[in-house]
Amino acid sequence: MFRPILITPPSEHPITVHDCKEHAVVDFNEDDALILGYIDAAMAKLDGYRGVLGRCIINQTWQQGFPCFQREFLLPVPDVSAVSIKYDDAEGVEQEIPADSIKFYPAPLGTLVVISSGFSFAALESGNRAPVRVEFTAGFGGAGDVPQPIRVAIHQIVTRLYEDRSGDNGDLSASVMSLISNYRWTRV
Repeated sequence: MFRPILITPPSEHPITVHDCKEHAVVDFNEDDALILGYIDAAMAKLDGYRGVLGRCIINQTWQQGFPCFQREFLLPVPDVSAVSIKYDDAEGVEQEIPADSIKFYPAPLGTLVVISSGFSFAALESGNRAPVRVEFTAGFGGAGDVPQPIRVAIHQIVTRLYEDRSGDNGDLSASVMSLISNYRWTRV
């Protein structure tokens, strides 16, 4: 199995620069770009397949390649809201499995994607190590759908980065870890 690859990043952040300035009690605009950079850094630390949360915060699109067809694929993240499956046929032409032949379900280790038994598997392009690609959208939704504890944790990370620019302590605080603990997705 191959690792997921980000195709379309989130279109927004779960918090705004204005929100962070209120949280950190910053009442001037000169550091707006700096604060936005800290929001980006906090998101990079928490978000996505490789983030501390192990899940997507804002909806984003990922793709995972597979070496062959299977009736069931396990995606390593929760909160999947859309799935499509494409494959390269024997001639190397990209094809797509009809949407009505695909179902997906929450599973203990991520999201289970099932191809109906009514779909007949075609021959795949030889020499292609990942001729089958599952593209999926995952996340809580938009900014307003992100759970408040995650939003507060991001505020705390940004404020800490803003107030201590030395970078001496890059670890997440106990408070942040406590806030995100119920939302962390760990694969066993």
